[in-house]
Amino acid sequence: MLEHIWGEDLSLFLGIRTLSGEYAALLRKRALSMLRLAERLLAEGEYDLSVLNAEYAAQLYVKQLLYRLSGEEYRGHSLRALMGALASLLEEKGFGQESRELVEFIRGQRRLLAELEEGHVRAVYGVYEYSKRQAETLLEAAKRVIEVLASIEEKVFGR
Repeated sequence: MLEHIWGEDLSLFLGIRTLSGEYAALLRKRALSMLRLAERLLAEGEYDLSVLNAEYAAQLYVKQLLYRLSGEEYRGHSLRALMGALASLLEEKGFGQESRELVEFIRGQRRLLAELEEGHVRAVYGVYEYSKRQAETLLEAAKRVIEVLASIEEKVFGR
């Protein structure tokens, strides 16, 4: 039955992934799409959903980079924990300078990263709504996370 519905894409339905980079590319595409969606939602006045998508965008970008480096999927939703895991993995793989750069960024942006991470839950279940200013701040934080990660990605992979 599943083969009839999914055909050759059955492996995707079952969650089977290859190390060919397809999965990482898909996560990266989703991350950038969610970032654009967050911008659109902000412009439409949907501040909670803008924050939610901004946080997801940053999270997925970290996860795609973790996957590219390790070949393993990382579970969890803590942006700071994922970024810490990335810093450790970079160090382990011989990219000490990039690891230190990421750690420095995390330390310098600790409070803002915590607020962005909190947006994952607060935007859906919180009793208060995000204001336009808060949503703008957190969207900019997500953009900065992705910029830093993209810079590290380019240094590591040449892309």
